[in-house]
Amino acid sequence: MKTPAFKPIRAVCAAFLLLTASCATVKIDKPVESYLQEAVSPQPSVIGFSADARLADIQAELNRSFSGLVYEDNSLDDNGGDNLMVKAWKQGDIQLTMRGNTIIYRVPLRLWIKAGFKTNKLGFTLSDYREASGALALMFRTAVSLNPDWTLSTQTETTGYEWLTEPVVKVAGINVPVKFVADLILQKNLRTLSSTIDESVKEFLNLKPYALEAWKSLNQPLLLNEEFRVWLSMKTTGFYASPIMAKDGVIKIHTGLRTVIETRVGVKPAAGPPGPLPDLKVGEEAGDRVVINASVDIPFAEINSHAAQYLGGQTFTQGKRSVKVESVNIYGSNGKMVAEARLSGSFRGTVYFKGVPAFNPMDSTLILRDFDFDLSTRNVLVKSAAWLYQGGFRNMIARQMVWPLAPEIRTIFGEANRQLRNYRLADGIFLRGQLERFSVDDILLTPDGIRPYLSAEGKINIHFSSFGMKN
Repeated sequence: MKTPAFKPIRAVCAAFLLLTASCATVKIDKPVESYLQEAVSPQPSVIGFSADARLADIQAELNRSFSGLVYEDNSLDDNGGDNLMVKAWKQGDIQLTMRGNTIIYRVPLRLWIKAGFKTNKLGFTLSDYREASGALALMFRTAVSLNPDWTLSTQTETTGYEWLTEPVVKVAGINVPVKFVADLILQKNLRTLSSTIDESVKEFLNLKPYALEAWKSLNQPLLLNEEFRVWLSMKTTGFYASPIMAKDGVIKIHTGLRTVIETRVGVKPAAGPPGPLPDLKVGEEAGDRVVINASVDIPFAEINSHAAQYLGGQTFTQGKRSVKVESVNIYGSNGKMVAEARLSGSFRGTVYFKGVPAFNPMDSTLILRDFDFDLSTRNVLVKSAAWLYQGGFRNMIARQMVWPLAPEIRTIFGEANRQLRNYRLADGIFLRGQLERFSVDDILLTPDGIRPYLSAEGKINIHFSSFGMKN
């Protein structure tokens, strides 16, 4: 029988076919390149408007505006023939205190009084007048509130008086009507004093001009760093204000600008739409939490350059078999990143890996989470190159799927922190803040590359350095 003579030949042929099959170029279906159109919504923030006015400054202005002779009655016959003449001068400084949103005033006055009587008897006119002096303090209070149009409302009313030195003189056994004198002075001066007080308070607490200047400035992108072209821009959605309060002799007005704050590197962002100063939502808590949003564009050209530098020409060996990475190409597919690796050697062809882009906060790098062979690649390798699928080839590729973000983060948030210590918006208006921590909230794959969305939390305040001060 001749059959046994052909067994060695068949064995040699089978080995040859297996060898040639392992060296042949293997065709694997490529994952389709696609990109999701989901838009990432930046987190909103509230920037506080901090405006302070010292009660001492308002008090000084009141004392300048309200001085000298404040009341004069030179007729003995007016007021129904009261036989009374009165003059009142301001004596000492007006004193101010504040409780909540109410300013309390004490206005000391020095008095000169001429009082007496006049009568006709038996065709004769009899009269006797005496002069006296005294001092009293008039009491007022003014409630201050902020209106939606950024103006102030003030309402001043009297709370009475107290005698500092009560005038005592008897004319023909009749006492000077001190209560009548005090009430007369109080009523005659109420309108004048109220008007002076209200105007002074409104002048010192006039927030609108400062808010308008800040509004104009914030509608324009702010250049934080010229060298790296770091820009900060805001999209405002509303203004809020807490009630006016006072503490330790300082009146505080706290309002808030609700806005989306974004920082970017490169081309100057578009300016916000011009328009009038938006109304305030008075009575709502403004808060002080600030989130600065930023996005970093990492183009695929840079990503692929990094991958080629660390993977191009790398060789993986398993026993007697080895493959060489000829080239690597990174692109997006349905929200995942695909690493396309062209191989030569014991396996010739292109294999595909997939992973989800993620941020590693330990070293501020972009990594691929759940990195593994694509399903089509896995099916082919299990059948034709299990040594490549089961070995450490995947781990060798995965170790290089890392891109540093620290330089970009330092450029954006480091420069923002440096500039926000005292960023001048306009004369006497400064943007001040401190960012405390940052995170990566989302990562979007675009046709041009990878766009991580970063955010930093902290506090930012608009401070009016000349608020409440006279020029």
